[in-house]
Amino acid sequence: MDIWRLIEDIPRSGSFNMAADQVLLDNYSQNDDPVLRLYDWECSTLSLGRNEKIDRRIDLKACNELAIPVVRRATGGKAVLHGDDLTYSVVGGVLDQQFSGGVLDNYRYLVQGFKLFFQTLDLAPELQEQTQQKSNNDNHICFADPAVYEILIEGRKIIGNAQRVRTIHGSDSSSCRVFLQHGTIPLRDPIPQILNIFPYTQENRLRQEMHSMETAGVYPGRSSQDLRLLLLDCLGEAFKVKWNRQCWSEDELNLIAESESLFQQL
Repeated sequence: MDIWRLIEDIPRSGSFNMAADQVLLDNYSQNDDPVLRLYDWECSTLSLGRNEKIDRRIDLKACNELAIPVVRRATGGKAVLHGDDLTYSVVGGVLDQQFSGGVLDNYRYLVQGFKLFFQTLDLAPELQEQTQQKSNNDNHICFADPAVYEILIEGRKIIGNAQRVRTIHGSDSSSCRVFLQHGTIPLRDPIPQILNIFPYTQENRLRQEMHSMETAGVYPGRSSQDLRLLLLDCLGEAFKVKWNRQCWSEDELNLIAESESLFQQL
C-alpha cells in the first residue's frame, strides 16, 4: 500500500491557499510521496484561472462591496466561487506509478476516487467523456463548462478541477515532470452569490449546468466534516493509500508567506 502525505488545513485566506499549492508544486522532488491537501477559506473568495481575462462579465466592484477577495490560481480554467465548498489539491510526479502518463491520464486516475465518493452518497455520478462544444453567456464560470473526465450528477457538473504540470531538474542533470491538480465541490448552493458578481449570467441556464451538495440533497443533512472524512475514506480506498498526516513545516510556511503577494487580490 502506498503512502501519501496528508495536509488537513485550517481556513486560510485566498492568497495563502493559492500560494500554498504553488509551494507544494515548486518544492516537490522526484522521490517524495504524493501530497493531498484538504483546505477551507476564511471567507467567500473568487479564484480566476491563470490566464483568464477580466472583462465586464466579472463585476469586480460587486466583489469589493461584498468583501469577496479575487485571486489568481496557478492552474488554468475559469472562475470559481469558494467559501462553502470542499477544496483539495494533489501534487505528485507525472511518472510516478500512480500517475503514469500525461495530464489526461492523471485526471482519469484521480477522478476514480471522487466518483467513488459520489457513489457512496447514492448520487449516481456520470463521467464526462469528452469536452462539450457549446456557446454560452456564462463563459467565466467553471461550473457552467464541464471538461473531460469531470463528474456530472443528473447531467450537471458537481466538481471542478484544474491541473498544471512543470518540469523539475535535479542536481545530477536529471529531470522529471510533476503536477498540481486542485479542485472543489460546492457544499452550499453558490448560485445566488454568483448572480451578484456575474451580471450577465442567466440563473435558469446555470441551474441546468451546475450542482452542489445542497441542491443534490446531501448538505447540510451531512455536515462538511462528515463529508470530508468520507472523501478521505473513498480516496484512500480508490487509490490504495494510507495517509501520513503532516502539518506545514516552518520552512514551508515561510515560503508561502513570501509567495502570497503573487496571488493577492486583483
